[in-house]
Amino acid sequence: MATQAGTNTTRFHDLDALRGFAMLLGILLHAGVFLVPVEYWPVHEAWAWETAPEANVYAWILSLIHGFRMPLFFLLSGFFTAMLWQSRGLQRLWRHRLNRLGLPLVAGMFTVVPAIVWLEAGADFGPLDWLLAWAGGLHHLWFLWYLLLFAATFTVAVRLGLTFRHPAWWLLVPLTVVPQYVMHELAFGPDTEDGLLPAGRVFAYYAAFFAFGVFFRQRDIAVRRWWAVAIVPSLLLLLPAGVALLYDEGFEYTGAPWVWAVAAVVQVAFAWLMCFGSMGLFRWIFARERFWVRYLSDASYWLYLTHLPLVIAAQMLVVTWPINIHAKFLLISATIVAGLLVVYQVGVRYTVIGTVMNGPRTRRAAPAARPMVPRPEAGG
Repeated sequence: MATQAGTNTTRFHDLDALRGFAMLLGILLHAGVFLVPVEYWPVHEAWAWETAPEANVYAWILSLIHGFRMPLFFLLSGFFTAMLWQSRGLQRLWRHRLNRLGLPLVAGMFTVVPAIVWLEAGADFGPLDWLLAWAGGLHHLWFLWYLLLFAATFTVAVRLGLTFRHPAWWLLVPLTVVPQYVMHELAFGPDTEDGLLPAGRVFAYYAAFFAFGVFFRQRDIAVRRWWAVAIVPSLLLLLPAGVALLYDEGFEYTGAPWVWAVAAVVQVAFAWLMCFGSMGLFRWIFARERFWVRYLSDASYWLYLTHLPLVIAAQMLVVTWPINIHAKFLLISATIVAGLLVVYQVGVRYTVIGTVMNGPRTRRAAPAARPMVPRPEAGG
């Protein structure tokens, strides 16, 4: 850990890139869910139910992604929320949050969410169902609602004079074991709750990462070195240990209560170490601005908000195709991302939609034409 140099208006290209990376990982996660035996997903490959956990590569991939992606995202959100507050104040912070989070959430509640529910329900889905689909859950847009709730909680904390600079905030790291221990779902990582009424265990879990992100910003801390010390043992030791503790051969939990407690410690350690390691890795690679990285970071928000109904539709389409399951996963991931990138470039980035999501963007000016100089005649 080291002090982060810079002012309140410094742009953190590495953290921007990391936030976009977390969004793109979510698309890969959803593209692969139909290849693991989870009951809540509307479509499945038969192979998913016939393969043991240790042999199902997608169970490993999804456990890896789910184990740290959203904790990382909320940590970064806390960091950027504190940065906005420091540079703009609470009033402009809220204007920014309502534009970037509130408007996309409301739009998605009446477009993206109903499309997902319609795919799950089939033909029995009328106009009233479309209007009220969000009441049954926000699906993958739940994180926007949680971010608004965390922004409100942060505002109250600031009004009450609470600061996030005391070293005691480091206690959030071990205390995260408490909400993890009371999680209900059999998954490596936190539970998923998409209702408007937050589940206390999930809210407390992600609030810890959000508050720690605020602490990181207020203390001007950045993770720079030793990122491999965090990532390598997480991948080679903690992830396999957590999966072994949680699952038997039928993707069921048969362990004693103390095993569940040990698994909670392992999962929390994995989440925090992967967060710190990812921040250090991206600072090492992406500290300087690169146009293509900034572009993908901007586009990732659009991609993530809109991808899920397309992914589910694509899974329903290819599930019966007699081709390799890995080809199906790659085909779904590549075509959805590529198609939405085209839509982003043509109809989103430079429009009011793009302005709401990322702020105004201007087209890159074409390089000036070089003057034509006559070539000398041969022998001249």
